[in-house]
Amino acid sequence: MKKAFLSFATATLVAAMLTSCDNTKKTEPITDSTSAKGDTTLKTTVTKTETVKSDKPTFSNEDVNKGLAEYAQLKEAYIAALKSQNKTQVEALTSRYTTWAENAAAWSSKLKAEEVQKYSDYLTKLSNDWAAAAQQAVELK
Repeated sequence: MKKAFLSFATATLVAAMLTSCDNTKKTEPITDSTSAKGDTTLKTTVTKTETVKSDKPTFSNEDVNKGLAEYAQLKEAYIAALKSQNKTQVEALTSRYTTWAENAAAWSSKLKAEEVQKYSDYLTKLSNDWAAAAQQAVELK
């Protein structure tokens, strides 16, 4: 009787193992459908504010600030003329830069005493930027 019981238990265990290993349970995807009446358009507005740090200082005298703003336009035009190798435009812009630099030297008298050093340092930086742009253009040739 023990043998019969053990044989039956073993056969049941093997059958259970085979059944569980061959589990072919079908998984059906669940679909969720929702209907809405009316306006279903989602409107999203994204506002992105980008802060650009400028190394251009501002000064108490508006004439000085306007003059420094002219430099940026002058430099961009100069670089474009150098890249296009337009000699007449380069010469004209060089002349304009010389005039600008002479005026810039006089602007320091319009500043407060505590701003003069910052202004002087900034003019030195601008002069170096101009020279670097010219050097880079020469290397491109």
